[in-house]
Amino acid sequence: MSAADRTVPVVRGDVGPGWEPVRRAFAAIMSRPGEHGAGLHVIHRGKAVVDLYAGNDASGPYGPETRQVVFSASKGIAAACLAVLADRGDLDFDAPVARYWPEFARHGKSGITVAHMLSHQAGLIAPARAVTLAEVLDGRPLADVLAGEPPRWPPGRPGYHAVTWGTLADELVRRVTGGRLGEVLDELVCRPRGLAIGIGGAHAGPPPAPVHAATRVPFLVRMTTAVVARPGTPLWAAMTVGGALTEPPDRWVARPETLAAHLPAANAVATARSLARLYALLLPRVESPDAKSSPGAGSPSGSEPPLVGERTWRAAVRPRAAGRDRVLGVPSAFGCGFALPSRAWCLGSPTAFGHPGIGGALGLGDPRRGLALAFLPRTMPADALADARHRTLLDAVTQVIGR
Repeated sequence: MSAADRTVPVVRGDVGPGWEPVRRAFAAIMSRPGEHGAGLHVIHRGKAVVDLYAGNDASGPYGPETRQVVFSASKGIAAACLAVLADRGDLDFDAPVARYWPEFARHGKSGITVAHMLSHQAGLIAPARAVTLAEVLDGRPLADVLAGEPPRWPPGRPGYHAVTWGTLADELVRRVTGGRLGEVLDELVCRPRGLAIGIGGAHAGPPPAPVHAATRVPFLVRMTTAVVARPGTPLWAAMTVGGALTEPPDRWVARPETLAAHLPAANAVATARSLARLYALLLPRVESPDAKSSPGAGSPSGSEPPLVGERTWRAAVRPRAAGRDRVLGVPSAFGCGFALPSRAWCLGSPTAFGHPGIGGALGLGDPRRGLALAFLPRTMPADALADARHRTLLDAVTQVIGR
């Protein structure tokens, strides 16, 4: 075995009958230079049909219990929590944000609804004045600054709030419930269902597996980034919160103070199994994985009720904003926190919803196909808006179950 062969992460795990194309696609991705490993879990019509892992870190082989920071895939997790609050009657997507957070109405924001905020139409991608990293990590000081500023743009077109989406959502949840979004997520969603997902606070267990920056970035991607993400541009403002974040994402998100902060847009920690299960639980009338007949299901057999009723689910995933994104520069689309199929988000089907992350993580659900999927790679993509690994895996899934 050559030195090059020894660096290829070994694929472990199981797939159900007929799902071998997905195993082959996963193995092909893991054989590419620079890949450090990943977890992939797929649930189809209530059955876990793919449970694959590859790679190692200091704590041992990547496996079902390996947790990872999922970057902006956190937004889909937070959106599930917000949908649960809406289903309970605690939150109305169509109500003005100011109903719950009166100070938010200042400077012409009284007409901005919860749906506007959650679909990236609030025009608050970064504060006009400089803020510190400590204010970003605390959350509430940054929320106060944003509430006291006018929006950059009126609602009507998306403008991706890369980090501040989580700050705004967290403060909204605090105003509604008295708790931080991560706390409410744990109490209402994760702990009752045994989901290994968390936002903020002291994460139990070993540290999350590290994510590695891409080692090969094409020249065109480097040049495009240098232009569209240069200081002063909307993309730079959104990604750095106006310059408060100075480190590369893979370094910043690994810091203990970052992991402990309530950052619902960026720092959720999850396993592949639990993230896929969360999306399966969001699908209307979908059974949970059956541990006896499914590969690595890891949850009790039988039926679990969906997280929310169908009416709430439809309201959460209904398109709220679409068009050329004021921040990303390409067409994007959003429901109430969930990314929807568009040029910005490759989700494999026109009926899918979910969210990718800059680190390469992807979580999604597709009600028409009864599909839930989570992919957690340990190597960041060279281009977060065009992660070829997502398309490879989603094409393989389509090969198995059709469009």
